[in-house]
Amino acid sequence: MFLGVLNDTERQAFATLAERMIEADGIVVGAERDALAALKREIGMGDVSEQDARPLQELAAAFRSRRSRVAALLELVGLGYSDANYSVDEHSLVSDISAAMELDPADLVRIEQWVARHVGHIEAALGLMQEP
Repeated sequence: MFLGVLNDTERQAFATLAERMIEADGIVVGAERDALAALKREIGMGDVSEQDARPLQELAAAFRSRRSRVAALLELVGLGYSDANYSVDEHSLVSDISAAMELDPADLVRIEQWVARHVGHIEAALGLMQEP
């Protein structure tokens, strides 16, 4: 949804962070793989999986603007919900990424709250689509 604001360098870093995100809790389910594949297609990477061993600090530094940092975090938190469970480990990774981006912790709280509301709206919309 927000990945269009990222430049090529930021897209590469995002793809790596997203790979780490789905592995954060040690359990990768089909819904997470599917969500990751969709995000990669959105940024023009297809289903390519590249191992990028750069440290978190270096990946976070790729995001030069507040806009790109917030966009990446919104998408990463959303990816955390792709298996219907934003785990403690996923939250911890997002917190580390946010800190490395030097984002105010209050901003991360607002990002996580926004994504939780967004997920709730999607679930409600899907419920409306159900046959009575």
